[in-house]
Amino acid sequence: RLARLGLAVARGFAGSLQAKKGMVRSLETDTRFVYRDTSKAKPSEIAKKDTTVQRVDEEILPAPRETVPKPQHMKRKTKEETIEERTDKPRDLFLTLLAFVWFCAFTSLYVQLDGLFGRDGLAPAETNMRARIAKRAGLWEWVQASRSTPSLLWVAVYYNLDVLLGMKLLCGAGVLLSLHAVRNGGSGWIYGTLWVCYLSLVSVGSTFMQFQWDTLLLEVGFLGIWLACPTGSQPFSGYAPRTIRQLLRFTLFKLMLMSGVVKLQSGCPSWYKLTALSYHFATQCLPTPLAWWLSKLPENLLKLSVWSALVIEIPATALILSPFQIHRWIGFCLQVLLQVAIMLTGNYNFFNLLTLGLCVLLLDPNGKQKNARSLMSKLWRVLHFLNFLLGLALVAVGAHWILPLSFARSLTGTSITLDTNPARISIQTKPILLASSLVGLLYILACGMLDVKSASRRSFVSSKFRASAKSFLVVVGGLIYFATSCTALLSLDSSLLRNPGGMYAAEVYGALSPYHITSGYGLFRRMTGMGDGGNGQLVERPEIILLGSKDGENWEEFDFRHKPGNVSWVPTMVAPHQPRLDWQMWFAALGSAEEHPWFINLVYKLLHNSKAVRDLLNPEGPFADAPPRYIKADLYKYDFSKGSTTDWWNRKFDRRYLDVVDADSPILMQYANAYGFSTEKPSKRVKPHQAEDLQETILFTCAFIAVYEVVRRSLEVARPSLVGSAEPEVQVMELAHASLTSFL
Repeated sequence: RLARLGLAVARGFAGSLQAKKGMVRSLETDTRFVYRDTSKAKPSEIAKKDTTVQRVDEEILPAPRETVPKPQHMKRKTKEETIEERTDKPRDLFLTLLAFVWFCAFTSLYVQLDGLFGRDGLAPAETNMRARIAKRAGLWEWVQASRSTPSLLWVAVYYNLDVLLGMKLLCGAGVLLSLHAVRNGGSGWIYGTLWVCYLSLVSVGSTFMQFQWDTLLLEVGFLGIWLACPTGSQPFSGYAPRTIRQLLRFTLFKLMLMSGVVKLQSGCPSWYKLTALSYHFATQCLPTPLAWWLSKLPENLLKLSVWSALVIEIPATALILSPFQIHRWIGFCLQVLLQVAIMLTGNYNFFNLLTLGLCVLLLDPNGKQKNARSLMSKLWRVLHFLNFLLGLALVAVGAHWILPLSFARSLTGTSITLDTNPARISIQTKPILLASSLVGLLYILACGMLDVKSASRRSFVSSKFRASAKSFLVVVGGLIYFATSCTALLSLDSSLLRNPGGMYAAEVYGALSPYHITSGYGLFRRMTGMGDGGNGQLVERPEIILLGSKDGENWEEFDFRHKPGNVSWVPTMVAPHQPRLDWQMWFAALGSAEEHPWFINLVYKLLHNSKAVRDLLNPEGPFADAPPRYIKADLYKYDFSKGSTTDWWNRKFDRRYLDVVDADSPILMQYANAYGFSTEKPSKRVKPHQAEDLQETILFTCAFIAVYEVVRRSLEVARPSLVGSAEPEVQVMELAHASLTSFL
């Protein structure tokens, strides 16, 4: 290298000397150049001289040659073009979708805080938190409570502040920060703040915040912190973008694989007989109008749809971890197809949007790379097509091995079922889990080495070591995170964790479980409402109907906002909003009233005319002005209506869910004293929440953000590199426009 460098320097020096000699020789031999002082010359002489010099220049200098444009691949690109090319569009789209999901989650929860977690709500957060801490608790007791229930709301409890006001402030901050991230892109600090705010709410939300999509949002949001730019000002992603991207892909793989395997491990006959959709459309929590129409499809078509969903969730997930981009593209199309179908037939709030965001990361961040040579381009297309066929063949072989079909002909037609059983599924699951864990580990190690290598290349010489060290630490943390995430995946087969390494990983997983950094999943493990043992002919959706009366003889039903009640109730589209009370009513119908204390509290609050709880129900329903004197609950069996009728549902009475009670019933008072559901006045030490305080806090927060935006926009506009040589009036107009825009 030194010899080549010296030779290049010598050649350049010799060439410069030769060029100088040639210029001097041409100037010495040319005597037609006359240089004299023209300050005292006449204008006519100067014009004549200029014409002569121009003619002489044309004779001496050769005519300029026509410049041949360089090929596109040989042109030197500007800094802006380089940054544009290196911008990771799938990553940016994923972060935008993640910020939008944060906005939906915080907004949906904010409008339900009073009725769910207020002092007069169904699960008072302040009462539950104070019950965990003694009145004279020491510092160590507070630390232990914070470790088991990590939340910023412990500060409000410690200083005797209003916990509900703190929850509203956390939701308000989440809404503002998520909107900023959607509009302008967010840094890692913004996504970290969103994660901390939502974790604080989930930790104290008890039953109403224990849904799998809340846990999934926290897990994906935690990884999104490290995928985003550390400061938000860099055109590239974080310190280890490939490693974090692969961890997010593994999260999608874990979500889909576990959701598919638990269905078959449960032994539910509806999955083996492929009749799950015959029940699912009517028995899911909040169906859409399209679900009513799709439930009328032919039986065999519904069975093939069930089989296709299982294929996408189990064998097709192998494409997510494939090193070939064409395989990941096939996996992207299949997963998006499944999520769109679920979104159109059921209201699952932000779960489908979040999963679609994870699917975006399966796309190629570098885009399509075209080869300049036609021969190589044709060969590349052939290989690309063969690789595409290989991906489809992998899915087909996996489907035939794990999900073989059995066709039985009878007088009524052809019956399609799965030719497998839970014992065989358990045997096949073990190699799948081991292979996927090994492939994921090797992929993350390779991505980590590339991240550490590229971190030093895109940094200055003085900061190469620092950038490499930061990237190395993130990669090490990613490996530890991958080990805990694999623990949740390997829990599908407990025998894989019966070793020292598995037991230690399980301990780490248990220690991190309060923070919801990683978790296991299992959606639709068993179908509900199977009235005929899974044959798909009799659908019986259990539904609780609350009835109130003022005299004990004439009863009227309470109307909920979104859950089925009246047979003429039309299914609605409410996603990405999640009515959490309606969802919990669906779960309560699967058990008894004694198993759900919050349901007893619901009856208690309705009898005492709690406005916060009453707002969670339909405001146009009965007893909106005055509470009933008696309340009872009946359990009905629902199904979609058949034939030509104006009703959407059919229902029949099943049993009494809760006997007739009044405001002074012993069972209500017993539960109120045991779970803190009483309506006693707040303590003198705690200042009761008032609407004026919340309004002042929100206005102060908005004013602070507006001032910050005005200052930031002013500095951007007044920066010399952006303004250039503009006139002062133009600068003032731009400054006023930016300030007004940011303030609005």
